Amino acid sequence: MFPTQEVNIDYLTNSPNVEKTNGKSFLFDFEKGDFVVKDGRLVKTDGIEALKVWIEKILRTEKNKYKIYVNGYGVTLYEYITSGFPLAFVKSEIEREIKGALLTNKSIKSLSDFEFTRDKHSLKVSFTVNSVYGSTESEVII
Repeated sequence: MFPTQEVNIDYLTNSPNVEKTNGKSFLFDFEKGDFVVKDGRLVKTDGIEALKVWIEKILRTEKNKYKIYVNGYGVTLYEYITSGFPLAFVKSEIEREIKGALLTNKSIKSLSDFEFTRDKHSLKVSFTVNSVYGSTESEVII
C-alpha cells in the first residue's frame, strides 16, 4: 500500500574522502555556566578539549532526571553518599557508574587510577581518562 525505497548510503560511510567526526563541539565554562564566546562567536573545540567538555557535562548530569536525555545519559552518584553503605561498597559503585557512563564514548579507551578523597560532607573522585587523543585527568566532587 505504501511505496518503499531502499537507500544504500554505504558509499558515504566507506568513502576514504569522508572525514568521520563526533560532530561540532563548543567550549563551555562550567564555572560561569555558559559557552565561551570570542569576537561574538562560540569557540569551537575538538580532540581532547571537546572530550573534556563532554566528560564534565556527563558527570554533572543526573541520570534519568531530565526527559531530554535518553538511554541513561548521565550518572547517579549522589545517592551513594547518603546511602549508609560501607565506604568500600560506595567507592566500587561510584567507579562502576562512572565507567559505565564514560565508556559509551568511542574516543575513550579506558579509565584508570581512581582515587577517592573523603571530606566532611563530600567525596572527591579523581581518575585518568585514556583516550585516542591521549590521557587526561578528570574529577568529580560528590
